[in-house]
Amino acid sequence: MTELTFLLQTSNGVPVMGLAQGDIVVFDSAQDETLRGSRDYRTTLETALDRLGAKLENITELYVDIGPGGLGVTRTGVAFANALGFALGRPTVGLPAFELLGHQLEQNGSGPVAILRKAARPFVHFGLFADGKLSHYEHCERDTAVEQLAKLDSYALAGNVDISQDIMPTCNVAAIETMLKIARKQPAAAPNTRAYPIVETLA
Repeated sequence: MTELTFLLQTSNGVPVMGLAQGDIVVFDSAQDETLRGSRDYRTTLETALDRLGAKLENITELYVDIGPGGLGVTRTGVAFANALGFALGRPTVGLPAFELLGHQLEQNGSGPVAILRKAARPFVHFGLFADGKLSHYEHCERDTAVEQLAKLDSYALAGNVDISQDIMPTCNVAAIETMLKIARKQPAAAPNTRAYPIVETLA
């Protein structure tokens, strides 16, 4: 078995785990009805490795979504990935969820991408993604974000906050293939690199 890349997204509240060999996704929990959305990360990973005939030691790279989004599920996902990386002596690299969502919709030719995720009421996490990067982020009230979006001619919407009955999010999670593409663009990480969840800011 060749080297495997571990991928985990949790901040959307419906966890998705993937494994890849090189640039090919060889396991995606979102495609398995028995594992879809499972928060039992250990069982999901054991199932994936068993199906591939692989061992834990085959994992040489780890990437995890660090939010912003659901605080509890994001923290547990990051903690699992960090613990796995520590046990294997491998770096665990954090990928901001808004960058994943932005790339997911922008590659579909959707133009600017607005991302809105629920935070503690009445606040939301609000981001704008364009030209391959996150150009704006703030933790603000929903109405503030809606006012800013009203100034745009058009945009694609991701996240879990509706703007109106006619403007609803297209997605709240990136495909594992998209996450893998972003992971492949990251610089080499030091062996002791660990991920840290985003709570209210991207700084």
